[in-house]
Amino acid sequence: TIPTFSLVPCRASLQIFKEVGMQRLRKKSLLLTGFLEDQIRSKFSDQIEIITPAEKDKRGSQLSLKVSGTSRDLQTRLREKGVMIDWREPGVMRVAPVPLYNSFQDVWKFCEILKGCLER
Repeated sequence: TIPTFSLVPCRASLQIFKEVGMQRLRKKSLLLTGFLEDQIRSKFSDQIEIITPAEKDKRGSQLSLKVSGTSRDLQTRLREKGVMIDWREPGVMRVAPVPLYNSFQDVWKFCEILKGCLER
């Protein structure tokens, strides 16, 4: 049996999802991830390869990015700037804009921070 107090945050989060609606979240997810994809392709085509399937119905809200010529140190530099990513060897970072609380401005800002970290 789960302790009652442990369920309180779960119940609150489920209420938020109910109010927003899964269809709206999925729509925003597709738009945010598409925007991220466009930004990566236009700004980093010579440094970053998107290895996540291009078909929107075959991916979630994350993109796996193969970053040439870098190491896990990139993750450290991004974290120092307040950006959380998931790093997988060899040289793959997974980036996931979350539709419930990330904005298009957040995606744009991420790309600016990434650009600065890669120029370092």
